[in-house]
Amino acid sequence: MTPHFLQYVGAVLAMLIGLNGLFRPLHMGGLVGLGADTKVGLVEIRVIFGSFLVVLPAMAIISQKAEYFEFFGMAAVSAAIIKSTFTVLDKCPLKAIWFGIAVDVILAILLLWPG
Repeated sequence: MTPHFLQYVGAVLAMLIGLNGLFRPLHMGGLVGLGADTKVGLVEIRVIFGSFLVVLPAMAIISQKAEYFEFFGMAAVSAAIIKSTFTVLDKCPLKAIWFGIAVDVILAILLLWPG
């Protein structure tokens, strides 16, 4: 199956977010409520953004296989579900996390768009 144009848009959007987090971890960490108290924490923030939001979408784009986009889209769905669930369970203020949930939902919609 050939990927849809919107799947590529989702992958590029994810990569832009990921590159920002990889090279500006304190900025992106601040946007999503992550803090780095140590150098190890700083590296871990870079790893999260770099691996999941740069490498996975890059692999989808390079492969040009719809299955890779769908896999990454399901990861975005999972992230939205987990964030939403633990926002309630951990009593996290919705106003602090809604943007991250919205981004995950948008990425999921784009990445899972039927080809």
